[in-house]
Amino acid sequence: MPDKKISIRKVMVALGWMLVGTTLLVVLIAAINKTNDANCTAINIEIKGSGDYRFIDQSDLLTIIGAKSKKSFNGKAMKSIDLRALESRIRKNLWVREAELFFNSDRELEILVKERTPVARIFTANGASWYLDTAGAYLPIVIGKPPVKLPVFTGMPEKLLKKRSGDSILLIRVLNIVEQLKEDPFWNAQVVQLVYTPEKTIELIPLVGTHRILFGDGSNASAKFRRLKIFYEEVLMKTGFDYYSTIDVGFAGQVVGTREGGISTSVDKNKLPYSLTASPLQVNNPISSETATVSHPSPVSTTSRRQPKAVMRRQ
Repeated sequence: MPDKKISIRKVMVALGWMLVGTTLLVVLIAAINKTNDANCTAINIEIKGSGDYRFIDQSDLLTIIGAKSKKSFNGKAMKSIDLRALESRIRKNLWVREAELFFNSDRELEILVKERTPVARIFTANGASWYLDTAGAYLPIVIGKPPVKLPVFTGMPEKLLKKRSGDSILLIRVLNIVEQLKEDPFWNAQVVQLVYTPEKTIELIPLVGTHRILFGDGSNASAKFRRLKIFYEEVLMKTGFDYYSTIDVGFAGQVVGTREGGISTSVDKNKLPYSLTASPLQVNNPISSETATVSHPSPVSTTSRRQPKAVMRRQ
């Protein structure tokens, strides 16, 4: 008899839990049906970016999702709005980096968009113009949007593809140069144009001075800008910014300044092809622990056909 009572109790407990589960299921289904039958009450849009400029605005996003205004979806059944399809349409815009759509607790459609950030203006060898973003993507120039002050690269390939090893390396070097310009206010103001040459090297065109800065293949940008700043402070501040026609930082550990009409010599040699009256000037790098030696020639008449170089070497 006791065993029979225990069995009946277990059955009653099991039936009770089944009743609770069924009730919860009915409530859940009702809530889902109620939500599906609910209507959208508004559209909220938030666009995030790292700059003060915007290349895509709220009206652009409304047009993409087929809405004339933020009230266009008011009263529309939430279940009839395909959020995934709308997200996909928004992501197809080249200026959109990320997009997320969802309904909040007030049945408002939330549209959250993160915009791409341009860091350079690109002019290709054929004259086309693009923006380059932080991820190395080419972005179109948007008609009607105000221009953005960015480093300008000219002579670039039509489109660089990160899947190609050569393109990927060039993109990395270009973005590293841009980062150095961004971090240093002096170079950001002094460098007005960067030229990608047919020889696949980079030249910098300065704002002050008539010289050209030969930057090699663009690698090791941080070290090159450090050496170049030393040369500016310890040599050009004494000779003037127009004294040399080219300043070459393409060789490791040194800077070579060449005057107009100068004879090209190997920078690997430890001496210049001319005897200099001025003794080498020791330059202490204020930025790093490096010490450089500047072999700086005494002033030479501009009418001379042979003009020496100034070679700065790291000891």
